[in-house]
Amino acid sequence: MSGILVASNRGPVSFTMSEDGALSMRRGGGGLVSGLSGVSKTLDVLWVCAALSDGDRSAVRLAPGGRLDQAGYETGALRMLDIPPATFQRAYNAVANSTLWFVHHLLYDTPNRPHFDARFGREWESYQAYNEAFAMALAEEASHGAKVMVQDYHLALVPAMLRSERPDLRVSHFSHTPWAPPEYFGLLPDEVAAELLEGILGADHAGFLTDRWAGAFMDCCESVLGARVERAG
Repeated sequence: MSGILVASNRGPVSFTMSEDGALSMRRGGGGLVSGLSGVSKTLDVLWVCAALSDGDRSAVRLAPGGRLDQAGYETGALRMLDIPPATFQRAYNAVANSTLWFVHHLLYDTPNRPHFDARFGREWESYQAYNEAFAMALAEEASHGAKVMVQDYHLALVPAMLRSERPDLRVSHFSHTPWAPPEYFGLLPDEVAAELLEGILGADHAGFLTDRWAGAFMDCCESVLGARVERAG
């Protein structure tokens, strides 16, 4: 059981498989890994992430409970989740990176896109399942009263899901991207927009890179949820 946990889509290491089936490990890419790797080495932190490749999945399946540090790898405390590839692709590519990223960066050609149909409904169900897998893993690994730091738009639903399972935990969520104002966030289906906001509101603390984006989040809570916001607090 761990007292401090970090959850992110991408983890601190990645694996590749050679033609003879041998696995090799290297440091994971991305700014989040660079920013948090030093912290995870100096503190007793368990990192929970997703398997992103066939090499990652092979390594996970050889590790007890997905704990790579317990399989002989020098990763620090690390649990990697083997989420079904189809679920991962729909959650990561179709929802997180092809929908939420575009909404938060105001990038849609709005006269023509986005278009939400039955296919998006299935993709959203995968995003929910992906977030639930993280929430359940964190609930299993966290000691009583542990602190959990959830990262970015890939895992926006995790705080509320985790709060439901483990109300004893202290949970934060940090957004590493902009947050769209209500008039643009409202492009999302009403139920999806509400679930994203309520997901982050399951955290004790929600962090943003700028005051403007924090303000946009609060504006969305007022507009979409009808919430009362005490901005001075």
